[in-house]
Amino acid sequence: MLPHGSMVIMLIYTVKSGDTLNNIARRFGLSPNRLIADNQLSNPSTLVVGQNLLIMSDSIRYILEEGQTLYSLSQEYGVPIEALIEANPDINPIRLQAGETVIIPINSDRTRRPAIVNGYAYPNINANSLNCALPFLTTLSPFSYSLTPSGELIAINDNDLIYRAFRSAVMPIMVVTNIFDGSFDTEALSEILANEESTARLIDSILFELDLKGYYGVNMDMEYISPNDRDTYNSFLRRLADRLHNRGYVLMTAVAPKTSADQQGILYEAHDYRAQGEIADYIIIMTYEWGYTYERF
Repeated sequence: MLPHGSMVIMLIYTVKSGDTLNNIARRFGLSPNRLIADNQLSNPSTLVVGQNLLIMSDSIRYILEEGQTLYSLSQEYGVPIEALIEANPDINPIRLQAGETVIIPINSDRTRRPAIVNGYAYPNINANSLNCALPFLTTLSPFSYSLTPSGELIAINDNDLIYRAFRSAVMPIMVVTNIFDGSFDTEALSEILANEESTARLIDSILFELDLKGYYGVNMDMEYISPNDRDTYNSFLRRLADRLHNRGYVLMTAVAPKTSADQQGILYEAHDYRAQGEIADYIIIMTYEWGYTYERF
């Protein structure tokens, strides 16, 4: 099983109309500088309605706004009303007032499944950004090894990222993509999957790099796969998984975010959720296909 760190309280707060960094920080009992650092905010004076902020603390001291109730807090944070009342014996749950402080208890039952957090990183990632993220990661995935038309790997300068991951007790995961000449290539991947020698060469190359670099496993990030290659890709993943598991490695796959099993489109049709769920150890759903932070600015 993948390792995980100590229990950390992490909440996602969605910026609302009228919010400022200062009043959000005050509401959760944090300093504005802490919010800026945790969220890597380059321009904290221009928050956008709908923007998500990560709130990290060892306790949540929430300052009530006008109109909020224990029921609304219970719904927002998934905490039973009884637990809120027990954690706040000095407040009147019927007559709450704006400005009052409510302690929001976080269930720390360690028998729950721990979160497994993966982070992708380019070899030239900003060192400060990486250092801020590493304490909260389970795995770090340097991006990315690409392919030649014959199924050989094109390596990246990943030694420093691997070293820094191990130094932070984070497991490095090798990323392999079907990027050819700078972009994902449907036809080139089809030719590799259709050729027994090429697929065998690719699997051998992956295992060689895993052994050489000390990776914990591989993340197959194949995108824009031809719908005609759906079954062929599943078969390839099964062969790869067998070889990896025999050597003690894990297999992750990256899939496009589908809303139905029969969703149309070249991003979606070849990604067989059921099959990959049975084959791979972990699945990463690439929700940035639906939108990401930089689209807001």
